[in-house]
Amino acid sequence: MKILLVTDLYPIENGSEPQTIKEFAKNWQQSGHQVDVIRPNFMFNTYLRKRKIYPEGTYYEDDIIIYNINCITPFWFNIKNKLPKDFQISNYDLVISHMPSGAIVATKLIGRCAGIPYVSSVHASDIKVMTDPIYKPYFGKKLFEAYKRADAISARSYSLALKIKKLSPYASKKTFIAPSGISPDIVEPMEFFEQKAAVRNEPFVISTAAKLIKRKNVNIIIKALHKAKIDNYVFRIMGNGPEMPKLKKLVRRLGMQEKVIFEGNIPNNEVLIKLRLSDLFILVSTGETFGMAYLEAGSRGNVVIATENDGVAGFIKYNLNGFTCKPNVEELANLIDDIYEMPRSEIRRIILTLRKDLLTNDSKTVSQRYLDKIKSLTGIK
Repeated sequence: MKILLVTDLYPIENGSEPQTIKEFAKNWQQSGHQVDVIRPNFMFNTYLRKRKIYPEGTYYEDDIIIYNINCITPFWFNIKNKLPKDFQISNYDLVISHMPSGAIVATKLIGRCAGIPYVSSVHASDIKVMTDPIYKPYFGKKLFEAYKRADAISARSYSLALKIKKLSPYASKKTFIAPSGISPDIVEPMEFFEQKAAVRNEPFVISTAAKLIKRKNVNIIIKALHKAKIDNYVFRIMGNGPEMPKLKKLVRRLGMQEKVIFEGNIPNNEVLIKLRLSDLFILVSTGETFGMAYLEAGSRGNVVIATENDGVAGFIKYNLNGFTCKPNVEELANLIDDIYEMPRSEIRRIILTLRKDLLTNDSKTVSQRYLDKIKSLTGIK
C-alpha cells in the first residue's frame, strides 16, 4: 500500500519534534508499505514554537521521502506548485494527516478526489483550534471540513476521542484511538522490576520530565510535596523552559532547596538512566496529546501519576497500572502519601501490570493496529 502522511510534526535530521509519528511511518515502511511524507511548515507558527526552519526541498530518511514545504499561511498558496512535477495524489492508496496544518493541507491536496481514503488524526492542538475563539472562526472551520471529508478519524488518546466526539457531528461513528507505544528494547527486564518492588528508596526518589511551560503544572507538584506528610524524599525535575525561574523562586520561598533538584535539559538516554533510580514519576499537565514520558517512566519501574481525563489517561488506569489525579495540590499531596505508604506487594502488582501493558502495546503493535483499524473503516484491502 502507498501511504501519504501529511504533518508538520515529522522530525527532519533528528529535529526537536516528537518521534512518535516518525515511528508510525518507520513501522509501516518496515511492514512492506511505501510511506511518503509532506511536511507543511508554516513559518510564522514554526517561529512562535521556536523550532528550526529547514530549507524547502526533498529529504530522505529511513527510505522515506519527506517533502518539506515552507509557506507563510496554510491557506493562500497552491500546494501542487510546491511539490515535484511528477507528484500525483492519485498514486496513493491512503492519505493520513496529523495536526491542524496537516489536515488543512491534506484536504486541499485531495480536493475532490473522493476515491482516495483519508484519515484525519486528532491531537490536543486540534481541540484547541476548534475551541479557542482566536482560531475557531477560520482554522476551526477548516478542521470541521476535514473531519467531514475523512473516512476515519484517529484520536491520539482516549480523552481526545471523547472530546472530538462531543465537538464534531461527524466523529461519533468513525473515530478510533491510535495511541503511542514504545520500543520493547527500553523496557527493563523482569528481574529489575522485582528488585524495585522489593525495596523503597530512602530517600524516596520522585521525578518529572517535561518542558517547563505553564500547562505542565510542575508548580502543582512542588506545592503538593510541600503539603504532603512525606519528608524523606528527593524531587528531580528534568527539563528546561520559561517557567524555570518561577519554579526556582517557588522552591526557595517554600524552603525546599535541599529536596528539589533542577536537572535542566538532558538527553533522553540520560533521562532514562535517571528514571531507573526513581520510585515515582509525576506529571499532571493539561492539554497533552498522549505523553511518551509516562511510558518511559513506566519502562523503568516507576509508579506513574498522570492527569485525570487527559493525555495518557485511559492507558494509565487508577490503582491498576498507575494512578490518575486532577491537577490539584491537595488531591495530589494525599495521593503521594498513599503511594509512599503502600505495601511493597501492591507496588509490585502495579508496576508489573504496567510493564505487561507496555510490552503488549509496543510501537510496532500499535502501528499495525492503526492500519488495521483504518482498513476496517475504509474498506481498503
